Amino acid sequence: MDHATQVALMQRIFGFLDAKTTELAAAPYVNRVSTYTAPDRLERERRLLFRREPLFLGLSRDAEPGSYFTRDDSGVPILVVRSPAGELRAFLALCRHRGAQVVSGSGKSTGRFTCPYHGWTYGDDGRLLAQPCAEGFAGIDTATLSLKPLPVAERYGMIFARAEPGEAIDVAAHLGGAERELEALGLDRYVAFARHESERAVNWKIVMDTFLEAYHVPSLHGRSLSPAILGSPAAWDAFGRSSRMVAVRRSIVEARPQPQSEWNLLEHAVVLYQLFPNTMLIHQVDHIEVVQSYPGAGPDSAKIVYSLYTPEAVTTDSARRHFQTNFDVLVGAVEDEDFRIAEQMQRGFHADEQATVIYGRNEPGLAHYHRMIEAALSAI
Repeated sequence: MDHATQVALMQRIFGFLDAKTTELAAAPYVNRVSTYTAPDRLERERRLLFRREPLFLGLSRDAEPGSYFTRDDSGVPILVVRSPAGELRAFLALCRHRGAQVVSGSGKSTGRFTCPYHGWTYGDDGRLLAQPCAEGFAGIDTATLSLKPLPVAERYGMIFARAEPGEAIDVAAHLGGAERELEALGLDRYVAFARHESERAVNWKIVMDTFLEAYHVPSLHGRSLSPAILGSPAAWDAFGRSSRMVAVRRSIVEARPQPQSEWNLLEHAVVLYQLFPNTMLIHQVDHIEVVQSYPGAGPDSAKIVYSLYTPEAVTTDSARRHFQTNFDVLVGAVEDEDFRIAEQMQRGFHADEQATVIYGRNEPGLAHYHRMIEAALSAI
């Protein structure tokens, strides 16, 4: 985020503070509860959002030269490999023999991936290199038995892939303008510090809803987040199907008397980028947090993945304690406070009398997000 954008946002926020208001949409938005509970709706989301849309898989340094990582959170096991020369590839991580997953986890690549079931071996370019008892498959061209390649793209320090074969990914078009701010963060230098996974009895979209408004901070996070972060005002902007919300730290009032040339929004805000369809990338003062949500077994369950990245490798005990504390606050506040309430909400959605939910004018990010989902589901 360049300095001019930071100044413009701070001017907006100071205007909201003076007027005792916040970012307001044109009107409230009424959504159907069935979008959170209907099984057929969930299956359409799996097919159209988690198979056909580009999915954020991680930051560039998650795939160092000569390494690999896998992601199967979407329900499709994706293998991402970076060759020693730096070329990035992605494959469906399923053996072409009987469909076993050829590798899981992450690590240094030997250039070969061997299926644990029958020992078929593939190169880091996906080619089939070895078949035990190859004579049993005589007549089948081994060139047709390579791992299925998947579209993958790396831009602005981020890696995106699609979970089914198809056209190339245009990251800039997918991000809708947010890439100009994300590029300025220098995400290509960030390294992974911590990762945590959980499963909760909520619809996967509720996870995104949680991070699209700060309205709930004073009441729900009175002891954890509210001492540092205001519930209002918050600045919000759309970037195509994605968006950005700026939640304000209480310290922002200290910056107001300073010359605008010295204003630094990033010191006084939490900047949350919603990357369509299922990722929140959150800039904190000295690190990046990522929260991702995936459908679980049914509409009432979700898998949530939390990650924290630091601008350089953590090498001291004091730095390790600092970032671990930040990660514990993130996971603890969300798991113990947000999702405790969210699970109650999800159960309540099944009451006949609860047919709709309302996103207020002061929650523009929610209305935009659900409109974008509806548009994506109706486009095909």
